[in-house]
Amino acid sequence: MRVVRWGLTIGWLILIASLFYDPISAALTTADRLFAASTPAGCFQFQGECRPLTPYPMGARIFWGMVVPLSILTLLIFGHEAWRRICPLSFVSQIPRALGWQRQRVVSETSWLGQHALLLQWGLLFVGLNLRLLLVNSDRLLLEFPRADIALSPDSGVSL
Repeated sequence: MRVVRWGLTIGWLILIASLFYDPISAALTTADRLFAASTPAGCFQFQGECRPLTPYPMGARIFWGMVVPLSILTLLIFGHEAWRRICPLSFVSQIPRALGWQRQRVVSETSWLGQHALLLQWGLLFVGLNLRLLLVNSDRLLLEFPRADIALSPDSGVSL
């Protein structure tokens, strides 16, 4: 089981790194390659213009189109216990405990965080999903570091 967990964790980290820098899969999508997009006209129609097909990195497409749905499917088919044993994030979060670095601080139930933890978690999930769908959605620069000057400058090519 440790080999499976380490393999999934290393694959997960490589996939995350490929979201920021990925020269390999972009080379696989050049013309006449296995994953290249192709049409009879050699371009695709977008708002009445024929735009050329260009190579693209596949890291974000693999992550959002394959990894996330497969993890949900795995959870539904095999259950929470099996997912907990193979999830790379769960594995990485257990490393400090295995090394004896676990914090012993407990949040008081009477504190603001203790009373509003569930609402805060749902709110952050809602904001994060909406930002991904509306602004980020496969844009490497926004995934890496959401800077206002990149997202809002008129010559950046990023539209809101």
